[in-house]
Amino acid sequence: MITVGDVMNMRAFDRIWLAAPCEGAASREVVGVGTLDHEPFTGSYDLFERGEFIFTTLGFAAMHPDLAEEALLALIERDVAAVAVKPVALKALPEKVVAASAERGVPVFFYEGRYMERVIADLMNALDDDAAEWERNHLIDLMLAPSDEQAVRSTFFTIAGVTGATIQCLAIQAVTEDDASLRALQKVVEGVLAAYGDRWGDVERTFVCRYRAMILGFVSFKRPPLKAIAISDADLAKCIATAGPLVCGISQEVSLGEGDLALRQAMAALRTAHVEGGIVRWTTLRFDAFRAAARTDRLYARSADLMRSLLFDYDAEHDSDLGVTAQAFAAACGEVSRTAEALFQHPNTVRYRLKKIKEVLAVQDLTDRELAALLQLVYLA
Repeated sequence: MITVGDVMNMRAFDRIWLAAPCEGAASREVVGVGTLDHEPFTGSYDLFERGEFIFTTLGFAAMHPDLAEEALLALIERDVAAVAVKPVALKALPEKVVAASAERGVPVFFYEGRYMERVIADLMNALDDDAAEWERNHLIDLMLAPSDEQAVRSTFFTIAGVTGATIQCLAIQAVTEDDASLRALQKVVEGVLAAYGDRWGDVERTFVCRYRAMILGFVSFKRPPLKAIAISDADLAKCIATAGPLVCGISQEVSLGEGDLALRQAMAALRTAHVEGGIVRWTTLRFDAFRAAARTDRLYARSADLMRSLLFDYDAEHDSDLGVTAQAFAAACGEVSRTAEALFQHPNTVRYRLKKIKEVLAVQDLTDRELAALLQLVYLA
């Protein structure tokens, strides 16, 4: 944002000063720039916009000083950001202008400078740069912003017509990977969830659709969940099991504005279900839940990758096994003897490698227990 104070500090001025006291003058926002070179009786002062910084010599008032007063009052009435007068025709402000400036908070300046055009050009460049910076900041904000809950609610209404207080998501795949089986399973799941909704009075709506090679189910509730693991959690798992052979991940019940997280949870639970078989609830994943979260967070993944890369690069250059040792030490929760057994190495060999790992990662001051905690985070994903 460009302010009147920013304009006052521009190098294009030889000198600029307030023609009359005006509280808060420097903090007023400047959104544009303009020049005044015509008399007020022409009737075109409505062209000046609120927030513009107006430059003028008031040359037309050299023979008729009253026109200067009328012109300045008209600009103040338009609530411009400020008025800068080059003291050619006017050396002091009329009393009415001083009073209006103080009342409306629109400052009037006198300034000295060789070329008005240079001052205006510098200000226009500053405004253009400010607009470009605002656009960049807006785009960066969009990249950094967490999900907008209102936008998530709107999206879920568009997709599934749900408007409840909370939502629970299911990600489902057929045991046999073919399109016909998936379509047939979708019909069954639709019926099962509809029956589930009829049985539970708190269910606002159920909806089922296909997404890529899976089926997504949505159950929205009229009331907020009473606990971290709602009563519906286990009951929904029992219900979906009646749909026949399938693999399924079920999310936690969350507020509708966090429905995007529920969708991610269901898909992560589905990946675990492919390994373990059957139906997996996010609320029972425990350690695997944090693994799934780590895999989907790019900042976390990049941080862990940096640590692993340091060890990998050292191993490639020195034909060593620091990376393997670090991963085994993390899996053994920092126990040297268990790490040695897993690697078929002597405990002293493991201790020597741990010392080298600390050097490579530049964490020489860490204890072995602290190193284990760090490496568990590095190899979590």
